[in-house]
Amino acid sequence: MATVAELAKKFIAWNAEHRKPDTMKFYKSRLKRFVEHFGEREFSSLNQLELEEYFTEVGRKLANSTRKHNIVAFTTLQNWALKRKQIEAPVCGPLEKPPAGQRNRIPTRKENAVILRAANRQFRIIYQALRHCGARPGELCSAQISDLKEDATVIVLEDHKTARKTGKPRRIPVGNKMRKWVRRGIGDRTEGPIFLSPRGKPWTTARLSQTFRRIRNKHGLKKDLVLYMTRHEFGTLATEKHGIHAASIMLGHTQITTTQRYAHADEDKLRKLQDDVL
Repeated sequence: MATVAELAKKFIAWNAEHRKPDTMKFYKSRLKRFVEHFGEREFSSLNQLELEEYFTEVGRKLANSTRKHNIVAFTTLQNWALKRKQIEAPVCGPLEKPPAGQRNRIPTRKENAVILRAANRQFRIIYQALRHCGARPGELCSAQISDLKEDATVIVLEDHKTARKTGKPRRIPVGNKMRKWVRRGIGDRTEGPIFLSPRGKPWTTARLSQTFRRIRNKHGLKKDLVLYMTRHEFGTLATEKHGIHAASIMLGHTQITTTQRYAHADEDKLRKLQDDVL
């Protein structure tokens, strides 16, 4: 029977071959401590109680989102092993996940102003591009100059988060405001990533988030402010101005229910709408 270390090694290798590099890195980092703790044990010898105790103990000083990601990584590993008959039966049932931080607000004008003022040129370009198109950070990190299609009016990504669900490429429209940041990102280059870091290398989601957190913490902004709020900001404003269906398409959601999180109920607006009904 396979040990935890052996099974995790096979799982990481499979992800390296079949998934995007960021996905592989995510599982590798999230499973590292788990493998260090249980590595020589046969995977099938693990049980529900000790796993619950382990995830509780290692998560004591971690953020809820990190604790949740640790459990998700283990659960995905177990499901992968079951599907490929590496283990005969699950070693545990569902593990209770802590609630992840809710992105239930958008950055204020003042917060955005602080970030833009403190950011270097390369971060400012991709940050503004994220705000103006609502793309996932990973999408713009991976976008290549060659992905610009139809006279540079759309970024077409064949490999993206929902590709397996939809079987279709992700199309990110490039309007006039977005085009300005795309052009600044590219400069006089003709190939490679659209957006580059200050070192001239492709941005990664981790590096973008790290840069954002450094600016946020240095300038005393609230801890609930995260990079992904650029998407929440765009989704909220797009829903308010153009409706949930248009916002869903622009955000690349596969289900309208996902977009509903951006349809905030503003009671002042609801009262005005109510007066207009009859």
